[in-house]
Amino acid sequence: MAVALFSAADRPELIAAAEAMGGEIWPDWLDTAALRAYWPSLYEGALAAHQTIAIDEASGEVVGLANSVPFPRGDSLPHTGWDWVLEQGVLAARSRAPVNALSALSVAIRPEQRGTGLAQRLLEAMKPPARAAGLTTMVAPVRPTLKAAYPLQDFATYCAWRRADGTPFDPWLRTHEAMGATVIGPAMASQTITGTLEQWQRWTGMRFPASGRYAIPGALAPLDIDLAADSGVCLEPNLWMEHPL
Repeated sequence: MAVALFSAADRPELIAAAEAMGGEIWPDWLDTAALRAYWPSLYEGALAAHQTIAIDEASGEVVGLANSVPFPRGDSLPHTGWDWVLEQGVLAARSRAPVNALSALSVAIRPEQRGTGLAQRLLEAMKPPARAAGLTTMVAPVRPTLKAAYPLQDFATYCAWRRADGTPFDPWLRTHEAMGATVIGPAMASQTITGTLEQWQRWTGMRFPASGRYAIPGALAPLDIDLAADSGVCLEPNLWMEHPL
């Protein structure tokens, strides 16, 4: 299958299909206030050049989507990684403030495309627009794909696991490292997901008869349920990594 890559700036008519594909892949509950407030702006103005859509050339079907955002990078990166960098990048674009770095935000591909190298192609596709914009560094708040299968393991400990060949245990961390990325450190509150009890029950298919902590399918951290407040909060960790640019 031949797959072609286009920026959202060049093919804006593909944005709706690309976003619909991404919505099919990510869990319904993976929805933060920052995402709701700032995600649509990624497809506006100059930011559209930093969003890459992958198309099956034979069928015209969208098979992948990569999102990234330029942002003003300082001396350190915060624990509120993904939410923070999305907000900072969009606000900088709106105010035309100076930016010096690129952050990857998401790579989503259809299941049949996994293992084909498309994810690596989409990550690499982020770099030429970043260089053209004069950016000097590239980072990513990486969401380790297998962490949810090990809910009792400390996040930093899990991220440090290695296979017998010395490469990262987690396949998505392994992909980033194979491309030359190095670890900066954990962002323990990278995505803050909040919802009512009814929303969490609908999102997860679970029931929460008491306040407390629950492991939910697909999550990298426990869900904290407070029945009296009719609220559930999940603080998803990511791992800050830096790519050569």
